Amino acid sequence: MSWLERVLLRRWAVGALAAVACLIVVILVWVGWVAVRQWQQSLLLLADRQADDASERFVVDLTRDMQAVQRLVLLSPALDAFTSRDPVPDPTYGAVNLVASAFARYSYPEAFFIWNRERGAAGPVFFYRRDRPVRWNQGAAPAPFPVIVDEHASIGPALLQRIQDEAAEGRRFVVVEIPLEGVTYQVVARLLYRDVFRQNLQTIFGFAVNLDWARQHYFPALLDEAASAARAGQGVAIAIADERNQPVAGALAAVIAPGAPTSDRTFPLMFFNPVIAAADPPVKLQRRSWTVRAATRVDSSLLLASADANRMLVLGLVAAATLAIGIALSVRAARARLRLAELRADFVASVTHEFKTPIATIRAAGDTLVADRLEGAAARQDYARYIVHESRRLTRLVDNLLAFTRVTDTPDVRPSLEPVVLSDVVAESLDRFAVQLAAGAFRVDVAMPATLPPVLGDRTALALMLDNLVDNVIRHSRGEHSLAITASVAGRFVVLDVSDKGGGIPPDEVRHVTQKFYRGRLAGHGGTGLGLAIAARIVDDHRGTLKIDSQPGVGTTMRIAIPAAPVQPASTPQPAAVEDPS
Repeated sequence: MSWLERVLLRRWAVGALAAVACLIVVILVWVGWVAVRQWQQSLLLLADRQADDASERFVVDLTRDMQAVQRLVLLSPALDAFTSRDPVPDPTYGAVNLVASAFARYSYPEAFFIWNRERGAAGPVFFYRRDRPVRWNQGAAPAPFPVIVDEHASIGPALLQRIQDEAAEGRRFVVVEIPLEGVTYQVVARLLYRDVFRQNLQTIFGFAVNLDWARQHYFPALLDEAASAARAGQGVAIAIADERNQPVAGALAAVIAPGAPTSDRTFPLMFFNPVIAAADPPVKLQRRSWTVRAATRVDSSLLLASADANRMLVLGLVAAATLAIGIALSVRAARARLRLAELRADFVASVTHEFKTPIATIRAAGDTLVADRLEGAAARQDYARYIVHESRRLTRLVDNLLAFTRVTDTPDVRPSLEPVVLSDVVAESLDRFAVQLAAGAFRVDVAMPATLPPVLGDRTALALMLDNLVDNVIRHSRGEHSLAITASVAGRFVVLDVSDKGGGIPPDEVRHVTQKFYRGRLAGHGGTGLGLAIAARIVDDHRGTLKIDSQPGVGTTMRIAIPAAPVQPASTPQPAAVEDPS
């Protein structure tokens, strides 16, 4: 097994180990999550069942109470026995006991009334509560019981006419909502006839419910009674809302937890049994449905247990996250080591390829010259130029490898420094790349001032640095092929700018391109990944700085600042500016 295969195998093993560890963590988290969530769901289902049972029980009790007067009073056998007498006695004689009993048992009827045919158009007789006077009471004398009897109510004729109009259709019950003295009442009346064909009306007996009073007193009192009797169940709160969802009794917002299970059940605002009245033609009544809403209280033991489950889940997630972070850091370190090994393997492959290309070219050109297959001195000179060019390319590769070895093995060794004329280094570097620049149709611009001072450096190292920068421009130019080299003086430094108009370097890669073996995603094929790393190290050895200014799609500028050489006592003339070799 080769070294590269071992590296790849180790990388796969680290990835597999990391995947297994992550899978175990995920499974543990998932199992804990599912267990806690199922527990919470069971608690919420139980709380929802409690709320649903509470709302159902309350609606049943409420509906039974709202229909009780019709069922137990209007349909009372005592009323039938009383009205069946012939001749019919005074209506106040037998009804007052029945009304007094109804007033004592049920709070919502505000008044009862009775009429028989002997009274004619005089209107019905009304019975009121002693402790709850009505608006239209004109000072009627009280009965022997806590009931006020009024035989001359001002609303009597109008109410009688309304009921008689309904009775013309032969109904057994009349249910109407009618304003009486500015207050809306729901009136429920039973009609008794003298004949089976319901042609001759004999008696009317009914009651009136003040809907405003029922909203303000009856429903809240019934809700308080249900709560005190624990009918709603432990940990459940109940409220009533009208057809516009406005609160009538109870306030859930202050006692329930956010997101707590709720159960809504509707009931008709009818103080009679619609099933009993269904035998008659449809009741002319505005149908309104109110809502009973039950919800789990915030202090419910079920919700408290659910909150504890959330805390347990958070602690479990924190523990799992800590374990995952530890695994991630370990895997990251292992991957970094394997990445370095992979980069080195890639470097070896790249160097091998870079060596093979010029060697193959030199060998092919040499074979051609030896075989004497060329005609004319010009052709032989071109082939010789190719051999020289590829030889220089090999030399640069060897120099880069030697420089890399020095950087890796002897990082603390500094080169010997002496005054170097930078324009000469630039001219020599451009001459070495003249063939590639001409083949790529590069436009070369060089601006080296005649007064540029020499730098303090190692001529060989500076030449290698510049060769790598120029080679980098040639390799990575896209679109317009341009190379610009300018120099200037900034304080005690000589600044050299090497610019191109290539594809540029992505912003996230600028800080990495000077690392060993690093190759950007836009680098393409070729190269060893050492050029800019060696250039950066050479600049650092010269106590200078390397700054990269790149814009994708515009170009890149490498700015090198190297300390200028100290001024010698005897001045020497500076070389002339380098002409454009192209």
